[in-house]
Amino acid sequence: MTEQKDGKRVLEKNDNGTLGHRRRLLLAAVLLCAGVLGALSLGALAQQPGPSAAVSAPTDAVLPPSTASAIPSAAPEPTPVPAPALDFSLPAPETGAVEDDWFSDAVFLGDSRSDGLRLYSGIRGADFLAYKSLMVFQVTGTGGVDAKAIPKNGVGDKKTALAWLEEKQYGKVYVMFGINELGYGDDQAFQDAFALLIDEIRVRQPEAVIYIQSLIPVEPEKAHQMNPAAWLNNENVANYNEILRRVCADKRAVYVDVQSVMADDSGTLPAESTTDGIHFTRSWYEKWYGYLKTHTVDPEAYRAGQGQAEGTEA
Repeated sequence: MTEQKDGKRVLEKNDNGTLGHRRRLLLAAVLLCAGVLGALSLGALAQQPGPSAAVSAPTDAVLPPSTASAIPSAAPEPTPVPAPALDFSLPAPETGAVEDDWFSDAVFLGDSRSDGLRLYSGIRGADFLAYKSLMVFQVTGTGGVDAKAIPKNGVGDKKTALAWLEEKQYGKVYVMFGINELGYGDDQAFQDAFALLIDEIRVRQPEAVIYIQSLIPVEPEKAHQMNPAAWLNNENVANYNEILRRVCADKRAVYVDVQSVMADDSGTLPAESTTDGIHFTRSWYEKWYGYLKTHTVDPEAYRAGQGQAEGTEA
């Protein structure tokens, strides 16, 4: 029994020793695992980047340029180029042909030749203050001659040409006088009357471009059959045209050299162009009208020329 007891006791002692040893091993394993896990955690923390100076002190961000500045601005409007000033010492230059309605705001002053332009050239829309044997003196009421009342466009009531010009504003005023004045025998009176006429037109038509047409030559043989007067000749016509050019340069009106297309190289009206040496056939009236359509001036250049001349005078 005793041995058994002793053996039992020994056995129990051995068992207790074994269990204690196992507990110590288990505890050591647990502690070891905890240590490993702790080391791993510390290592992970050590690998995380700490706050840097750049992060802790942020700088201003560079923003992209505004989209509004990327939109191109509209191109500036070009500065208008003023029309060159017209030189009134020169005839109206050749230009491209205007349309027929260009004359819808025009008025023509003249004698029976101008009335023929109304009747036979094909012109439409213009007004005509033209009458048989009308002279510039009968428009201005100078030179010892009274102003004459005439109808507009050949029919209806009669008024003086200047009175008609007070009733309607035009963009262009065309003038041709001289064939009847050749027999007046006073060049200075003719020049003064034309200068006065331009002034009177400008008072009544301040916005209009004034065109002074040259006197058209005659065909001497036929003209003398109709009127044998010695003064009816092309030398006197040429003299009057020089007077008209001087008046245009002085008064700043447009000189239209119509005779250059109506006469031949010798300055004579061709025989085939006229029935009586003074008035024209239909085709020659059409030629006259065609010349007017290709010899116009820019109103701005016209006004610039007037302003330039006024500045020179000042």
